[in-house]
Amino acid sequence: MTTLGETLKQLRKQRHWTQEQLAEQLNVSRSQISKWENGSLLPDVQSLEKLCRLFGVSADFLLGSEARRRELLREVADQYGAAGVSDTALTAFSYLLQNEEMSAAIYALAKLPDKKRKHVETMIATIIKECSELL
Repeated sequence: MTTLGETLKQLRKQRHWTQEQLAEQLNVSRSQISKWENGSLLPDVQSLEKLCRLFGVSADFLLGSEARRRELLREVADQYGAAGVSDTALTAFSYLLQNEEMSAAIYALAKLPDKKRKHVETMIATIIKECSELL
């Protein structure tokens, strides 16, 4: 399970923000962000609420309490006969649950005709692969 600090740092870096930029948005000091990220201090409840709103995630996600969600996803997979659902698929599904814009885009993609959908899927996969290699 990831810690709040690791999750916070990952979310901040995904947005290409410095600790100073995040601190300004939350009206706290940069050193406070640093302490949150290195685990020497936890945010107060008001700051936790602001972080959740800013990043569009739940407190459970931010605090690393996804164990129950994973159990529920596995139960759903078992219920629908997809017992072979991988952790990768569960992680992707969890990501989509946390990101409504991406969920809507994937839903729209799924409705495209096969030939167009496959073309777009290839483009998306290539973009993601190239971007992840750059990071």
